[in-house]
Amino acid sequence: MSMKKLLLVLMFVFPIITFAKATDSTQNATMFQEGNHYKVLKLPPSSQLTATERFSIYCPGCYQWEKDPLIHLKEWLAQHNIVFKQVHMDFMGAYGKQATMALAMTHGTQSYDAIKQALFNYIHVERRGDWQNDNGFFQTLETAGLKQSDFKVNQNNLQVMKTVLDWNQYGDYIHVAPSFLVNNRYLINMGGLKPYDDLRALITYLTQLQ
Repeated sequence: MSMKKLLLVLMFVFPIITFAKATDSTQNATMFQEGNHYKVLKLPPSSQLTATERFSIYCPGCYQWEKDPLIHLKEWLAQHNIVFKQVHMDFMGAYGKQATMALAMTHGTQSYDAIKQALFNYIHVERRGDWQNDNGFFQTLETAGLKQSDFKVNQNNLQVMKTVLDWNQYGDYIHVAPSFLVNNRYLINMGGLKPYDDLRALITYLTQLQ
């Protein structure tokens, strides 16, 4: 089975996690186990409490997360002083790399969400399939305010290139979407969570690990 087919299969079988009341740390320690609920990656840990989502604009599961569960999760993270980050995976779809570049260019600006939603909408709302050429792709970006001329100018920007490199570092460890990483070190096994498990409790537990 090709990597793309494997990703598509995994994306469709991921459960949509419900958000229940978090349990205390003692109970969390007995609930969650390394290798079952999470995996420790050989990446330098973040200097602050962080939850990172790795996603793709081609991923149906990622689009469903964006519509509702992620909204509530981000609110909860903010309440608990956990920084939320989002990184785009570029090895899916004909325009995965260009989508990553566009998102990296607008990362940290008000244009980021508009670009992300325009790309999501083309694939999952308008259901027009993948882009057939550069003209079609850049037309989508321009509806969200990013001109092709600006894209070409900024694609060699040092900060943009650094952002892309930072995002791509996860490619050696994370091959499914959506994926969630805590403190840049603990990769949550989404397939290992059952409907009655509490994703927030798992995140809380992982932020407390050394």
